[in-house]
Amino acid sequence: MGQERAHDEKWYYSFLPNNMAGGATSPLIPLFVTEGLGGTLSQVGLVNAFSSLASVPSYILWGNVSDTAKKRRVFVLIGFGGLALALLMMGLSTTLDGYLFANLMLGLLSTAAAPVGTVLILETFKKEEWAQRLGDFSRVGGIGWVCGLILGTIWLGFLTDGSGEFTMRALFLVGAALSTLSMVLAYRWVPEPEETVDRRTINDHLVHVPLMIAERARYLPQRIIHVLQISSQNIRLENFPSNLRLFYVFTLVIFTGFQTFFVAFPIFLRQYAGLASAEVFLVYVAASLASALTYSQAGRWATRFGSRRLMSAAVTGRIILFPTAFAVMLLGLGRTELLVVFCVLHALIGFCWASIAVAGNHTVAGICYPGLRAESTGIYSSMQGMATIAGAMVGGFVGQYLGYQAVFFLASVFLVLGLVLFSKIDTENGPSGSPPVRNDH
Repeated sequence: MGQERAHDEKWYYSFLPNNMAGGATSPLIPLFVTEGLGGTLSQVGLVNAFSSLASVPSYILWGNVSDTAKKRRVFVLIGFGGLALALLMMGLSTTLDGYLFANLMLGLLSTAAAPVGTVLILETFKKEEWAQRLGDFSRVGGIGWVCGLILGTIWLGFLTDGSGEFTMRALFLVGAALSTLSMVLAYRWVPEPEETVDRRTINDHLVHVPLMIAERARYLPQRIIHVLQISSQNIRLENFPSNLRLFYVFTLVIFTGFQTFFVAFPIFLRQYAGLASAEVFLVYVAASLASALTYSQAGRWATRFGSRRLMSAAVTGRIILFPTAFAVMLLGLGRTELLVVFCVLHALIGFCWASIAVAGNHTVAGICYPGLRAESTGIYSSMQGMATIAGAMVGGFVGQYLGYQAVFFLASVFLVLGLVLFSKIDTENGPSGSPPVRNDH
């Protein structure tokens, strides 16, 4: 019995190498556009937008197909294999068109595992263990992501050629190998549950469990419980209270601001601040560690101070931090001092992310109809995806033609507009009136 239980618990470690691959290549993907392919910042935005554009509908599709087929393991294998294939294609790309196609495949295929991993936890363990197991699963993902960033830092710092192009290509291949390892482990370890869970029956208390510890530079969901089921019944306007609809607009605006900043930030660090590629990775390690270490605390803050105050404080923090990233260049600091300052700044930005992610989930859970949480959360996630596409294009082109100062300032403007919208939303009270009658047949 003990050995059987140990086997049941170990399968989610098959996700660890895949998350390492994601972490090792996340800052690498935009850097390679400029460093390896000689591209521009606007083309970096285009690459980010392509992967996000593919991932928004694909994770919904994969989730729905998985639920309909009542199969799980095959979609985990598709997700891991898709990331391996996309990273291999990136490492071998010699033209921007080929690189764009590889990023399209990244968004299309790697998201297959996103809606499956979390629901597998629910189908593998007893209900009273769900919160703990989801937390453990998320930590495995977070550890893998940070380890991948550290791997990228060491790889680019100690194994480098004259231009860095060969070293970058080799790191893509390492990422592909890690994802392939995850495929092998998943084939051996991931179970096919005897009974599947209906996502719509999942309890409210799981909203407090962190699922996405590290903020992604593009919209590539990796741990999702609720998946939007698209039908004329599920996406009717009356399914979503007015406060929730306004919160979706708020989400669209602030996440556009986030991505406007993030699409330009790694290129800014490399080309404008003059940091080495390994040092850019180190700055990202600081942010991921900060968000991972404060995620649980952010959940306690949401309970103690309320999700509204937590969200407002975190967004306000980013309003200040985004333009500060440019302002520090005016201080005349040496390279080492700049590296330390950017690590601290990005750690604070990651610290804000933990609060934003937790507060956002709490808010949606509090202002949607309880019987329509799957639809409400699914649209919330999709809003983040659409904002990521818009922000990638805005940040890339504004940064290219108006400069980094303009793009960082514009990112903060989006957040200010978002806070104005947020002030008009009643997040303290649930929806009034009766929820629409669900018709699933």
